[in-house]
Amino acid sequence: MSRDLFQLKETILKTHPAPFFNCSEREFNTAYDQALGLIQSPKTVLEFAQIINGFTSIIRDSHTTLNPRELLRLASKKRKITPFHLKKIGDKFYLCKILNEVIPLGVEVIAVNDKPVKELYLLTETLAPSEGPAESARKELIEIMMGLVFNLFNKTPAQPVRISYVYAGDTLSIIAPSIKLSRYFGRNSWSEKNDIEFRISDSIAYLGLKSFESRRERKYKRWINCFFKKVERKGISNVILDVRGNRGGYVLLLEHVLSYINEQGETFDLNYLYKRSELDRFETLSRFKKLDFVKKALRVYPQGMISKEYDFYKSPMGSMSSILYQKKLVNPLGITYTGECTLLTNGLSMSASVLLASWFKNHERGQIIGTPCFGSMQGTHGNAARIVLENSRIPITISTLKLSAIEKKSIEITPTKNVQYSVNDLIFGKDPFLESLKALENE
Repeated sequence: MSRDLFQLKETILKTHPAPFFNCSEREFNTAYDQALGLIQSPKTVLEFAQIINGFTSIIRDSHTTLNPRELLRLASKKRKITPFHLKKIGDKFYLCKILNEVIPLGVEVIAVNDKPVKELYLLTETLAPSEGPAESARKELIEIMMGLVFNLFNKTPAQPVRISYVYAGDTLSIIAPSIKLSRYFGRNSWSEKNDIEFRISDSIAYLGLKSFESRRERKYKRWINCFFKKVERKGISNVILDVRGNRGGYVLLLEHVLSYINEQGETFDLNYLYKRSELDRFETLSRFKKLDFVKKALRVYPQGMISKEYDFYKSPMGSMSSILYQKKLVNPLGITYTGECTLLTNGLSMSASVLLASWFKNHERGQIIGTPCFGSMQGTHGNAARIVLENSRIPITISTLKLSAIEKKSIEITPTKNVQYSVNDLIFGKDPFLESLKALENE
């Protein structure tokens, strides 16, 4: 275990461009020493995973972390799991999602098997990532991770899982439905979702951006084009952008969305801080893509942004480079929507979604409704590289890039209007975010 911790520490220092952005070097080293002190006695893989997460959390970078989902992937594909989501309201936990809805949504959940949910929350906290000043968003993320962590630590996955809950004043329990791990990680009714969905009424157009990580870039862009073309044709006066649960993806897809709402016509400015390493974005290119990159760079060198990237690529390992990208936001339809715009965010709005929220607030493009996203006005990290610890075989991701908005403070992105779920919202299947928009439409 000590060799794995040393491997992790050294890889972070060699790879991460800004490991001491959210913590000092002294705090980092202290966290490492504390982790070493915790492995003086034998540990299980999961116990070691908790120690690792305690160490990496000091960096407060959600891209440099241990993902519990990846740990669960190490189990047999035939393993049974019982997925569920809970919502913490006050000091109680309420059911907000379960397979086949065998339990009424909105009921207070007391325990899962013999594990009280309050203990499950504390257990989940030991494996949750951190991100800068986003403390309230982290708490929201912990809630949604509780079902995953229960299944990860469940020592009897072949046995039925019993959920105890309160209904009409009585304490009841029921065996919750389960699915095989292979189905859970595949396309299924539990996790399947489209990258984009939109609805258009007479005056309001809703665009749900579930991800910026589409496997089909052209198709994704066509959907965005189609949406704003309809908005212009119908003369829509209010556009709703929903990035709740959007855990990020490609900046170029974010830029495509921005090109339609950039009413001031400004460039999208991002500072990319790189560190040359064996895991950086250029070193991990395939041989063909690397040759193609070099060929394109030499064709225009020393002009253009690609020439700056080429200079970085040719620099020695360990070199740092800061490149300011000033992207001119254009779209093939030449449309710029200048009407009212509203952004919906929550604690699961991450990475590229944070960049969108930061841009939205800085440019005063409209109201932000919901809860703070998982990041700050200053920006985020990216291009996470995956490593596997040599002895424990635990997979870890480490940032190879720091993306920063220009001259922005590392403060939480607070919504214009804070909206939270109530117990009644869960019971009656209401979305308080959209309910608040209906009130806005009726004003």
